[in-house]
Amino acid sequence: MMRALLILLMLFLMPVGSSAQGDYVPREYIVKAKYLLNIPLFVDMPTSGKNGSPFTICLIGDTPLESILAASKGKLIKNRPLAVKRVEDISQVGNCQMLFIASSERHRLQVLLPEAHSRGILTVSDMRDFARLGGMISLLTIDNRVTYDLNRTAAGKASISFSTQLLKLARDIIN
Repeated sequence: MMRALLILLMLFLMPVGSSAQGDYVPREYIVKAKYLLNIPLFVDMPTSGKNGSPFTICLIGDTPLESILAASKGKLIKNRPLAVKRVEDISQVGNCQMLFIASSERHRLQVLLPEAHSRGILTVSDMRDFARLGGMISLLTIDNRVTYDLNRTAAGKASISFSTQLLKLARDIIN
């Protein structure tokens, strides 16, 4: 587990590249994408999918993360190849293990969160107060650094638990 903690801490030291299409993407989103790729290592989630089936990160709303994550397609997450899928509606998240909800979807949280949680999907966003609004992980940019808040109650409703290492590094924990 110490190795996993070091991986999380090394997020800030990893070289920064550009998106798959070569478009400019703010560094903040590159760091957030690295969080999305590493957080599953520190989370116990309900088993979904067969061995060898993809670990799917779904994205809903307006975010530049898709192009960044696409560059890591096939990377192993929890011994499963990464897949990235853009969804328009909660009905399309059947094979998702993680759902990133963009700030543009704030108006739909009352529909998105209960459905995702009932399916055991880890919910993550960079919208303001996401964890306080019932999401599991809020990615925050404070003083040009990306950090996160955790909502243990929301995670528990989805049979998801956070490792001690993830809890130790959180800015705030909502119980």
